[in-house]
Amino acid sequence: MNIISVDLPWREDKKGRRTLAIADLRGNIKTISASDDNELLELLRDNAEPGSIILLDIPIDGCDNLEGKHFRPTDKSLASQGISILPTSKAKDRGKVLKERIQDTNRGKKVIVQEVYPYATYKFLAYLKDKKLLQHLALDKFHTLLDDGFRTFWPLKYKRERDRTQRVKNMKYLYSLVTNPSLGLKFLPPLGYPDTSYTLHKLNELCDEYDACLGAIVGICYANNSSYACIAGDSSSGNILILADLWLAEQIRLKSQSID
Repeated sequence: MNIISVDLPWREDKKGRRTLAIADLRGNIKTISASDDNELLELLRDNAEPGSIILLDIPIDGCDNLEGKHFRPTDKSLASQGISILPTSKAKDRGKVLKERIQDTNRGKKVIVQEVYPYATYKFLAYLKDKKLLQHLALDKFHTLLDDGFRTFWPLKYKRERDRTQRVKNMKYLYSLVTNPSLGLKFLPPLGYPDTSYTLHKLNELCDEYDACLGAIVGICYANNSSYACIAGDSSSGNILILADLWLAEQIRLKSQSID
């Protein structure tokens, strides 16, 4: 089995910008792209193995229970911990429908389709790096790494930063984070490196690659039974695969109870 993380637009009719990061359990990652959903499904069919974990950066479960609201209970639980999140209502039923199409296309392979949120992974990794604790993720030894400071910690913006020079600088930070030797990942071919000479389109494509790789990182942890891989929420309130230590997992659980 392998792990396939997909960064995709929340509108089916939007062309381009579907990026797949395909990883194995040892942390080898390659990225490929699709121009639309049909090509995406073809690539997933060609690259999925029996038992593969397919991660989608889009709301899947719990969207039927919004009742006019914009956020699911799980979204609110993450937001309470400083993990900002887009309104689920914007995705409508796209994630659910795409999951069904993926499972139908890969019938017999028993693939797992799970929602993932790259920004949550980015914030977790960035906080560990800031606290010089990033090496503990691979060790899977210290179960409590975060603290109250996590809620008000804001990693550098690599997508919505308007100043091009600053944006490229922030993207270089994310690149250094994803390729940090402590994570033990290998990118073949090498992951693209940002440059100020790149067009806006090229920078956006590179951000999609980074998001797909962030999803692959949490997927690798999940597939290897890391104690830091956590599924927040459930099928009715929305469930998202994130990286969390015992402290964060407990904070999310307590917030979910108060929302219920």
